[in-house]
Amino acid sequence: MKQQFTIYSCFSLVVCTMAAFTYFSTHTPFSIPAGVPPVAASLVTSLPEKSTPPSASESTIQDTVADSGSQKNAIIQEKIIAGSVVDLSGQTFPLRQYQTALIPNDPRANQAWVTSSGIDKAWDAPRGSANTLLAVIDTGFALAHEEFEGRWQQNAGEVGVTQTEANSRLNCTDRAAALDESCNLIDDDFDGIVDNESGATSIQNPSKRNCTDQTVPLNRSCNLIDDDGNGFVDDHTGWDFYSYDNSVQAGEIDPEGDGAQHGTFVTGVAAATGNNGKGIAGVDEGTKILPLQALADDGYGNTLSVARAIRYAATRGADVISLSLGSSAPDSYTRQAVREAVAAGIIVVAAAGNGGCECIIYPANYPEVLAVGALNSSNVPASFSAWGNNLDIMAPGTGLYTTDWRAARPTNAYAGGISGTSLATPIVSGMLTRMLSYRPNLTPLQAIAAITESTNRLGLPPSPSHSINLGFGALNAEKSSLRVRQTHTTAASYLYSAVSLGNSLNVQFPSESIASSTLYECLAPAYGTTPIYEVTNSARSFFTASSAEAITASEQGYSIKLTTYACMLLPDDQIGSPVRTINFMREFKNITDKP
Repeated sequence: MKQQFTIYSCFSLVVCTMAAFTYFSTHTPFSIPAGVPPVAASLVTSLPEKSTPPSASESTIQDTVADSGSQKNAIIQEKIIAGSVVDLSGQTFPLRQYQTALIPNDPRANQAWVTSSGIDKAWDAPRGSANTLLAVIDTGFALAHEEFEGRWQQNAGEVGVTQTEANSRLNCTDRAAALDESCNLIDDDFDGIVDNESGATSIQNPSKRNCTDQTVPLNRSCNLIDDDGNGFVDDHTGWDFYSYDNSVQAGEIDPEGDGAQHGTFVTGVAAATGNNGKGIAGVDEGTKILPLQALADDGYGNTLSVARAIRYAATRGADVISLSLGSSAPDSYTRQAVREAVAAGIIVVAAAGNGGCECIIYPANYPEVLAVGALNSSNVPASFSAWGNNLDIMAPGTGLYTTDWRAARPTNAYAGGISGTSLATPIVSGMLTRMLSYRPNLTPLQAIAAITESTNRLGLPPSPSHSINLGFGALNAEKSSLRVRQTHTTAASYLYSAVSLGNSLNVQFPSESIASSTLYECLAPAYGTTPIYEVTNSARSFFTASSAEAITASEQGYSIKLTTYACMLLPDDQIGSPVRTINFMREFKNITDKP
């Protein structure tokens, strides 16, 4: 049986959740180089090969290997043993449970979120011409919904005419066998091998029939062969990392599950097609969507399903990863996957959670993740929205009307009155991909600075620029759009130099996607949102604007101190008049060498 560990969860008027989870721009699809830290390095070592049973007829075939050959899978390199995650090196990590961050309510249409966040004004400007990819990691998705027609990202290596196919694989029921983990077509122990387990179960995946048995022409999308050699069979439209198969369709195992609609809710808010005369319009109607399932239809997942989905999104070249999910406890294994995504130039956006307390859930509570809280219709924090030091930005999160999935209406279902930080998160994620459509060369640090320096401050003063209750303020989509569409001329007190952007601690393997950026002390009413940390040990000191680098240094024994929040120039921005440059190392440490 799949092992799950309940942290805590409850819905409705008394809101407790255990969990609520994207980075971006001109990065190449993620790969793991030699010499990376131990956890990441273990991912490129293959599992011992397991043989595939001999071919058989459809009625007796019992393929148990996830891929239809001997391809090695660099993402699936660990398993669950005795309630913990164990990688190939034998290192053990806690197994956490993840859950959606949704507050269901009466279904009423309410689109105040569009105008309150300035999205209607942002829509006035045509979307940029650059292609972007938004990875949504959640429950399953309404793949046939009218709002997503032509929007799902297709894996070119798994579509197209072919001449070969593998045998179909039948589940227990279609074999006329009792339900058992040995035939339910699910990777019950999360080791990347399907049906090498045994024991009674109550769930199973649908049978996997090849093209011929589906009476469709031979195509790589249905030939049950890993045509592109990435270790995932027929992953033409995302992958289900909870049940471990190629279908991310909502409700496939439990159509009545509490979370069956969740992935469709959040995807519609972020990216439903606009100007099609149907339903709603998402924040970014032009981005491609990579649907990745990490939570079952009941709304629950775990460390491995979430971490693997993040790593897969990186290999597929996602610009932004959006996670409306989380865990109440820190998760070192999933955090490693987040760091790899950040280092690859991806923006990771996550829901702050619905605990209504100073209790941001993970991964949103990691400084390297953009944490999103929820506002109510009065533009104040929703009663359920969690807060804390790592809260970054607020967005509407109550009474949203969005896309839905129902077994009886798989193509055109909608729902209203949906609330939660789960719904606030895709608003920010969709805005980030929309911004990148204008400026695809922005690094994550630059894009995050652009969106957080453009907020509605909700009464916050320029200094201190951050509040544990409001982050840096509420999303202002109109200002964020203008910030990246137009060259900006700004007034500054000082320019800052000798500040790392993520490549001081490890030059060979930087913590961030690196590009030349200018940090400066901005003048009111402008406010800085890029943290500058002083990083010190007995041997050296340096300053960094990368939260990922600062946290890594802390884990290596450095002391970390936040010194200030700076503003950041985007490429082609101008300083209004000549100003003095402050070298942080010389000014504050009396050291002439730059980090």
